[in-house]
Amino acid sequence: MLSEDAARDLALCVPLEWSEPEIELLAPLVDAVLVWADDDVIESIATPIAEELWRGSLREDLESALTETAVTSPHVRKLLGKARQDLAAGPRDGRIARSFLTQGAVQLAFDEQEPIHCILCVQDALTASAPGDRRAVALRVARMARRAAAIPEAEVRAAAATMTFVTGQGDAAAVLATDERRSAVRAWLLGLAELGSRSIPALAAELRTLVEEPFPAAAEDEIWHETVAGLIGALDPSWN
Repeated sequence: MLSEDAARDLALCVPLEWSEPEIELLAPLVDAVLVWADDDVIESIATPIAEELWRGSLREDLESALTETAVTSPHVRKLLGKARQDLAAGPRDGRIARSFLTQGAVQLAFDEQEPIHCILCVQDALTASAPGDRRAVALRVARMARRAAAIPEAEVRAAAATMTFVTGQGDAAAVLATDERRSAVRAWLLGLAELGSRSIPALAAELRTLVEEPFPAAAEDEIWHETVAGLIGALDPSWN
């Protein structure tokens, strides 16, 4: 059986492609990785996802990726026998499936953290800020809520185009706002707060406070404005 370190090592050096449905299933794990949740939290989320994907083609995909990489990598070739034994143990008792899922979530989370880069940096900035400034620091996390907002890129581009003719940060936000989207962003932020209660306690508390505020009109919704700013910022540079 592979050690935890060896399983993580293989997940780092063996490429694995993820389909869109698989990426959707990984979303809770991406959130846990975003907030640097503790290992027990990561494992509790990764295991049922691994079991669900195992019923599809995850085992075959992993074995194929490992075998192909072993052809050119002596390191992977050395671990291939143990990796196959680990795969035979299944998604719950083996380590390799969860390690690959977690590494996939890390890669997805890296992309989602733009333009913040590291949520721990937000935690550090918040703890170093005066009490009156902490709300503004926590609001920055809403720029990462692009997945929760779930707005097609074409719609974001069309709303961004209105800013060429109409001034004010709230214009594109107003065009894109629906109560369902704004509520989804708040639910996502609350989920981050719950997942990060131990790993980012100060930021988690501030996010809860933000979400518990009365639901404002769209034009006054600072959380939504930050989310839309993140959506526009993520567009191809030619659209910014």
